[in-house]
Amino acid sequence: MTEFFKSICQYSEARLRRAVNGFPKIESRLDGVSPYRMVAFLCCALFLAGPARAAQPDPDLARFIAAKSNQIYLASQNQNTLVPPEVWQMFAAASGADWKSASSLLEMIKTNYHSGSSRKLAPEVWFRVQDVGGFCDLVSTNNLKFLRLFAEEVFKVIPPGSIYFGGTDPGRFVITALSRSQEEGKPCFTLTQNQLADADYLKYLRGVYRQQMKLPDDARSADAFSEYMADAQRRLAHDQQFPNEAKQVLPGEDIRRVNGRLEISGQTAVMCINGILARDIFEDNPEHDFYVEESYALPWMYPYLEPAGPIFRMHHAAPDTLFEETVRNDREYWQKLTRRLIGQEIHDETDLATVCAAAQELIGKPRDFQGDPDFLRDESARKTFSKLRSSIGGLYNWRASHAKTSSERRQMEREAELACKQAYLLCPRSPEAVWRYAICLITAHRAEDAQKFLAAARKLSPDDETMKSLVKYAGQMAEWERINR
Repeated sequence: MTEFFKSICQYSEARLRRAVNGFPKIESRLDGVSPYRMVAFLCCALFLAGPARAAQPDPDLARFIAAKSNQIYLASQNQNTLVPPEVWQMFAAASGADWKSASSLLEMIKTNYHSGSSRKLAPEVWFRVQDVGGFCDLVSTNNLKFLRLFAEEVFKVIPPGSIYFGGTDPGRFVITALSRSQEEGKPCFTLTQNQLADADYLKYLRGVYRQQMKLPDDARSADAFSEYMADAQRRLAHDQQFPNEAKQVLPGEDIRRVNGRLEISGQTAVMCINGILARDIFEDNPEHDFYVEESYALPWMYPYLEPAGPIFRMHHAAPDTLFEETVRNDREYWQKLTRRLIGQEIHDETDLATVCAAAQELIGKPRDFQGDPDFLRDESARKTFSKLRSSIGGLYNWRASHAKTSSERRQMEREAELACKQAYLLCPRSPEAVWRYAICLITAHRAEDAQKFLAAARKLSPDDETMKSLVKYAGQMAEWERINR
């Protein structure tokens, strides 16, 4: 009997004992097994057997699912900790590799016991449910082969004992699921920067990692919110007092004063608070190495980042420039990976027209394709690897705009463009890849090239409304360049 099966039986037995509390005491035994346990065992066996459980997850995934279920069972020993039946149903589906059912059950649990519910799950239950359900959701819509590839490439570059910030869903849930032990930090301590503003998430992390790292307490979490509010108020006042100067309120940051009170909403605001708390964790744990998989860019991180395989390493002391070896290794790594996935190598000399023509082929059935056919069919995998590469392009672009010499600026612009070309060909329909490449061209004072690129990209994604503003901006910058030549 697996550890997961044991935990379900133990949970059912405990609930059965509570249900019959007050009835005449049952003393009979069957071969030394209490009737409570026998009934629980039979119920769970029938439930888990289902119509014919042919599929089972791989051993490492089964270990992950069993570990999380056992941790929730231990939490359920507290009389005040709610663990509804849907949670165990989700774990049963996951243990049978029924990823779609587990994903659907996660949504049901979220609706009934998390988002705005009066019967809210405790953090030590909800976030473990989210870890398993989030992974199941990914596997239900992605080829597990590429999720494993992503995790393998990440694990290659992270030394033991490092703190890793996952950003996207794959960056968080896949790394958590395929780690040998999240709680022991094997191979790394995994958190997501996207939920640090949630005090419950920080409470959960403190319970998981205990003394292994320093994490913000409730007081610091409240201070981070106040710190952000004060900064937002200052920036709003600037924009109101100096309307002709560059706006300091960020795109997507909805800041308004209503009846004398400041009201803030939007994902950008949440990420600003997440960024403050992520920086606290970074500064408070100098004995750990840090690695980052970017979702939203956190500007304070850029001076500390360098490419490391598919993700970033974050130095505690900000380097003035990126080492030549680091840049060379990054080039070689992505040339090898793009050759493996899409069968192509992209170089500095690969011109814009060639890139656009290759993108057109790579959304269909390219002739003499030398890459992985499964990758071409997996749009989610394409977006994942494209985002990884475009994020590195964003770092090079930042380095170019902060370069101390013209030679450094030219080198960083060259690296940024190469990364953006590769990201675009990995997934030509990725809005982020299109946006990064267009901005890269515009910041290099090549707005006319950006216009040509966007015209080609729009043919592949004609229904993408977000591209309209980018096309307008490229046109404005091209006109500015013509006037100032």
